[in-house]
Amino acid sequence: MDKIHFIIQREYSDFLSVLRDSDLERNYPYWLGGRLNWPAQAWLLLRKRREGCTIGIEPLAGCINVAHAQTWRTLGRRQGEFRLSARADCRRVYDVDFEVVQNPTTAAGKHRIYLPYWPVPRLVGRDPKRAGVTTVAFAGRPNRGNLPRGLGGANPLDLGKVELRVIPPDEWHDMSAVDVLVGVRSFDRKQYPSKPPSKMIHAWRSGIPFIGGWDSAYSAVARPGAEYIRVASITELRSEIRRLAENPACYDRLVEKGRRRAPEFSHEAIAGLWLSALDGPVQTAFEVWLEKNGRSRGWIRHRADVVADVASQVKSRWRRVLVDGR
Repeated sequence: MDKIHFIIQREYSDFLSVLRDSDLERNYPYWLGGRLNWPAQAWLLLRKRREGCTIGIEPLAGCINVAHAQTWRTLGRRQGEFRLSARADCRRVYDVDFEVVQNPTTAAGKHRIYLPYWPVPRLVGRDPKRAGVTTVAFAGRPNRGNLPRGLGGANPLDLGKVELRVIPPDEWHDMSAVDVLVGVRSFDRKQYPSKPPSKMIHAWRSGIPFIGGWDSAYSAVARPGAEYIRVASITELRSEIRRLAENPACYDRLVEKGRRRAPEFSHEAIAGLWLSALDGPVQTAFEVWLEKNGRSRGWIRHRADVVADVASQVKSRWRRVLVDGR
């Protein structure tokens, strides 16, 4: 059985010794984000299910190395390493051998596979004693591209006693006082192909109805109108919240649909998907890589990364000039 080596970024190196004794259900700091969570949660779960799983801050020769896309971008070009990249929300890294994506609609390709992002551990679901709809919440980072501007400010919902709460990252595990979870990135019909269905899954696992936008990941995983509610404007959002508040049967039906789907996205279920991927298509790609003496990536892939990085920097600069005036 070939070795699987998980890599966390050097900035988390002080955390490495603590990580070895971490327990997802006790002291794991999930709120630090995907650059840690993609490899660290995978290692914590798979080390109990598969021999040969290790973790560190540098890739190793002669084995399957798993890291976040940004980690590979930071490490730069090096031969002699089989690289599996978790793309997450980042730009694609071309100088790798296999890729994991978090949106099913972008999984086409022989060396690419969809795996759901790890769920929030230590989850506390909605308090069963709660009645009605008074707290609508957003459990994410409210930066550009995650929460529409129309939901900023005081009382953006304008629905009487119904409040919108933005939950801080280190409290995402506690949904006990939430009645409806919202995951709308913009009031339009943008597809957001790099984004995952994580907020919807979080609502399912918490026993809460979910209202999302037109993200392709949501509709690829679930049926809009049946397993979640889809909106494209703040008017539609207010109307659907009001409907959930006034129609308990509709509320309960959505909760039950989500509850049935939730087991598909447990830590155990996703760990099983990882094992199937690592011992299936990833292992096949690794064996081909070994046959080529570990030199499957040429200079063209590296140059593609350089060009993509420059284009991103130019785009970011123009955005600051045009949008922020800087």
